[in-house]
Amino acid sequence: MRITVFTFVFGLLLFSCMEDQNLSALEAGPIPVGNWTNLEYQENGIALEKVDRLRENTYGYRFLGDGKLIHRANSGWCGTPPIITSDYEGTWEREGEILTLTAPYWGGTQVQKWKIIASTANTLQVEVISQELQMDE
Repeated sequence: MRITVFTFVFGLLLFSCMEDQNLSALEAGPIPVGNWTNLEYQENGIALEKVDRLRENTYGYRFLGDGKLIHRANSGWCGTPPIITSDYEGTWEREGEILTLTAPYWGGTQVQKWKIIASTANTLQVEVISQELQMDE
């Protein structure tokens, strides 16, 4: 009985020390760290809203503090509702006001460059400077 209790306490201690990526995305950090969704496409850019978590089957981005990116987008080429999304793991980098996002998508890899136009604690407005799609063969 003592061994079981000791094993339980040890396991609890071990798992409580592991990083939860859902929490790390919400930690206070420089823009764009966090979860961003409710995309509003504008003439030459995108407006995003910061949220606690990305809801299932909604578009969005999760920027982690370590440069890791989760891009939630269509899981396939068809855009006819109902839309099913998938999470694609990539990377992001910020140099001044320029964000470079590299992530796979259903057909290959995409590289986007965004210029931060305006930002607050809960909103982010970017101009899409470039987008390159590399198709898988």
